[in-house]
Amino acid sequence: MDGGSAANAGRSSRPGGHDPLAALGALLACPACGDAAGLARRTDHFACGACKARFPVYKSGAAQVPWLFRDPEAARLEWRARFNGFLHANAVECSRLEAALRDRRLSKRAAERIRRVLDARVAQKRQVLELLAPLSLGAPRAGPLSDRSGALHAALPRQQGLTSYYSNVFRDWSWGNGENEALLQCVERVASRVPQFKAGKLLTLGAGAGRLSYDVHRAYRPELSVALDLNPLLVLLASRVVCGEKLAFHELPIAPLDQASFAVARSLSCPEPLSAGDNFVLVLGDALHAPFRPASFDTVLTPWLVDIVPQSFAECAAAVSRLLAPGGIWVNTGSLAFFHRNEAWCHSEEEALELVAAHGFEILASERVTVPYLQSPASAHGRVERVLSFSARKIASCPRSAETPYLPPWLLESERPIPDLDELVVASATHLLKATVLAAIDGRRSIDDIASLIAKRYGLQKSEAKGAVERILIEIHDAAALVSRDRLPELE
Repeated sequence: MDGGSAANAGRSSRPGGHDPLAALGALLACPACGDAAGLARRTDHFACGACKARFPVYKSGAAQVPWLFRDPEAARLEWRARFNGFLHANAVECSRLEAALRDRRLSKRAAERIRRVLDARVAQKRQVLELLAPLSLGAPRAGPLSDRSGALHAALPRQQGLTSYYSNVFRDWSWGNGENEALLQCVERVASRVPQFKAGKLLTLGAGAGRLSYDVHRAYRPELSVALDLNPLLVLLASRVVCGEKLAFHELPIAPLDQASFAVARSLSCPEPLSAGDNFVLVLGDALHAPFRPASFDTVLTPWLVDIVPQSFAECAAAVSRLLAPGGIWVNTGSLAFFHRNEAWCHSEEEALELVAAHGFEILASERVTVPYLQSPASAHGRVERVLSFSARKIASCPRSAETPYLPPWLLESERPIPDLDELVVASATHLLKATVLAAIDGRRSIDDIASLIAKRYGLQKSEAKGAVERILIEIHDAAALVSRDRLPELE
């Protein structure tokens, strides 16, 4: 059955439910203790009867978005830190732009350009604050902190910042440049090789800003669509756009094409708003610790996910298998750019497909297709990717293996001794020198002054110390510029 036929077949069986969270609740297991008895629905949260944990449900426009992390408060604190980091970077950038405007040598056109970017940064802060207001990330937690002994086990990957995938927002809901259609076609081609494919209950792990989940939902009309991601900016934005809101956000391209492209006011909207009766639910949670009972879904979609999570691909396959009912379908699309400390986890395409089969799946289709990627109409930068898409049927259960935390045991268990690793010795020397240089900065000392202190303390020649101080300050200066301009390298 091809993608179009599957879409038509699915439309005739579309249910007419009015409370998507009720359908979701029937599938939930407690993220904290794993109790499969489910979570009790309350007005503004879900509650576990076994461990008494509470998981907030946030109102985002017309939508309700559950916060289903293993440790809800630890996750809130992590995102609060990232939120505060965004506010700091935004303030630094605004100060930098304001300083540039005071330069009397500026041409009229240059001043207009800088003012345009400054206004966009101010608007960006306002837009993000308004979008994330339901989470109250700017407010400290009321009352004493609970035990945080397990917080590191639930730590978010360091590279997942609040604006790490900011460009994807515009790709998904504004540009209209054909990228979304190309990604949907990748899914449709491998799904068409599944005999009599019906999406049934569909889960997207790593849904991002939600466009592919939305497009697949409209194409196949599943009984229920659950789109899960850990980034609150992306999920709350998607929750409002799919309900029909038009949101104003500013795009700030890395390589603007012309004067007007340095800051572009975009309107974010979806082609066809969804209602509660469409049974489309967005959830905040961890994809590799998805808060659902085993065998809850008929289809699991993993777009651009398996190579960016800190766990191994084998653990991804095991997690997908656990969530799928017997005979369920795993659809994957995206790059395979693994970047793990353990080289054994940096698989080739052939290895990845072997691991899929080894975890109880029958591979039905796989293909490599070239697609455009983040080709903003306002930017000279853009990529093409040769993505791997596959569909696979679950034909056997695989035993649930023990989790392999991406943090080492001596970090997760505070009573363990820290090993005397070579990398820590090197890091110690590097950070100690940096700390000494930074501590010497008092608004009065020059590079030469600080170099003299460093030379005396570490027994270096003055020229060596001066070079070290200069390198450290240049590194910090350049890193601050990257942060302020949202140009940190991203794992996309």
